[in-house]
Amino acid sequence: MAKILLCGVVKPYGVVDDEYGDALCTMELLNNQVTREQGVHSPRSNNYSYGLYLMAENIHVATTVLDFPTWDEFTREVDSGQYTHVGISFIVPNVLKAGRMAQYIRTRHPNIKIILGGHGTAIPNLEEMIVYDEICRGEGVSWLRQYFGEDPDRPLIHPTLLTSVNSYIYGAPILEKAGILITGVGCTNSCRFCATSHKFEKKYTSFLHNGRDLYDACHKAEKAYRVNDYGLMDENFFKNPRRATELLAEMESGKKAYTFSTFSSAETIKKMGIDFLVRMGVTFLWIGVESKADLFEKTRGIDLKALIADLQNHGITVLASAILFLEHHDKNTIEEDINWAIGLESDLMQFMQWGPMPGTRLYEDYDALGKLRNDVSWTIKHGQNTIWFHHPHFTAEESSRYLIDAFTRKYHAQGPGVMNMAWTALKGYRTMRAQIEEREKSGLVWNPATLRYSPGDAGGRDDYMHLRLEVMRRNATRFRPAMAAMLRYAPNRAAAEKCRRLIAEYQETFGPLSWKDRAMAAYVRVSSWIENRRIRKHGTVMRQPPTIRTEYPLRVPISVEKPELLEEKTVA
Repeated sequence: MAKILLCGVVKPYGVVDDEYGDALCTMELLNNQVTREQGVHSPRSNNYSYGLYLMAENIHVATTVLDFPTWDEFTREVDSGQYTHVGISFIVPNVLKAGRMAQYIRTRHPNIKIILGGHGTAIPNLEEMIVYDEICRGEGVSWLRQYFGEDPDRPLIHPTLLTSVNSYIYGAPILEKAGILITGVGCTNSCRFCATSHKFEKKYTSFLHNGRDLYDACHKAEKAYRVNDYGLMDENFFKNPRRATELLAEMESGKKAYTFSTFSSAETIKKMGIDFLVRMGVTFLWIGVESKADLFEKTRGIDLKALIADLQNHGITVLASAILFLEHHDKNTIEEDINWAIGLESDLMQFMQWGPMPGTRLYEDYDALGKLRNDVSWTIKHGQNTIWFHHPHFTAEESSRYLIDAFTRKYHAQGPGVMNMAWTALKGYRTMRAQIEEREKSGLVWNPATLRYSPGDAGGRDDYMHLRLEVMRRNATRFRPAMAAMLRYAPNRAAAEKCRRLIAEYQETFGPLSWKDRAMAAYVRVSSWIENRRIRKHGTVMRQPPTIRTEYPLRVPISVEKPELLEEKTVA
């Protein structure tokens, strides 16, 4: 009987440059490519390998997910003798780690079938680097179901997961948790450089098809983890406006003011409108702004600075992502793009190097033109080290310096990202408090058909938005214990003055700190001092995520005569 082990690559992550990896590939998101160069101000966390859990939950095969394993933990699991198949998921920079793991399996257990998955499988001539039996192409749940002879189209069970583990800020553990909903994969925008879009054949595959599915998944996670905040894993969530509007209707009916973070393109945000986003509870948006030049349809004709300011004034944190070393960039135009991106004044900013990733049309074009550099190891092809193609105006060494300089300039110009997020949360609360009062005085009510407020019963109370306002208040006040640390480690006078104004505005809006917040602030002051000393001594602080082992026992169809086999998963 088949039994499969699904795992990511082994740790440690981001510690040293060695034959298997790059120290800049840290298995983190914010600290690695968003709040880079912000030192003690940078939030730290590790995200689960979400896809592994989704696949394990949806196949009728006994499965173990091994997330963040050490080499010894991985080999011990493989040597247990219980597996017929091992699936290894990896990204391009981790191909050598995946190769080492596969070679161990082939040498010690030649009868185990090795299945490779993830973006790294797009590497050409992969068989020369890794031994394997199968490659999981496209969307993993359907592929595994077909591989094991199951119905690929049966309804999907969404796993109950948190977004991250090992979360810290200013050296203190982040107590607030969030759930993750994998609403779908792929994107029809099909940007030439996008590895995700090309991996899923420029199509969108939905996992949570309607608002009721989303609401039920939220409720399930709320019961399991007591969370009310959710990340929506989706390349462009608002491309499906019907699903979003149905979710809002379900929340209003159930009197639930859940909050959401997600990815969305500028043109879809404009179509949905700010009022809808606030009412739905969107608190964080990742928007690809890419370049000042009108290169992409998703930003064409949109005043991005005005859009970002409007979102921030309504309490929505914006992470804008820009690309450096584009084809039109020279020493002058790249400076213009960096200055333009910083000038958008988003709360957070990702600078990523233009990079032809295997599987994309960009990679095919550059390969055909002979522009790819074959002397660059796969381990550093992640967009945060050096470029790996021949650019007419930049060397690889220059690309690294320009990237670091862009992050540093953003940090010094506008201060720590966490401080900007606090400002946005405060502005959003104040704006919404005033708008609710004005709408109720004017008799404006929410119209689900138009996604706008329109005249209704004069003086009517919008109970749902009062519930939403209270959530916005809690979201804003959670920053207060960290503000003393923000001020102490401000990078310059301008950032320090901005932080003093922030503290004063919070005092005016919410009153004095509670005794609980004062105690937490004292704790954060101590933890930030310790964390800052460690960073100054070692250059960085790396906390390896804990190993997470999750068992999914044998699943059989409901129609079988032994329903007792349908057990809940167990987590060790």
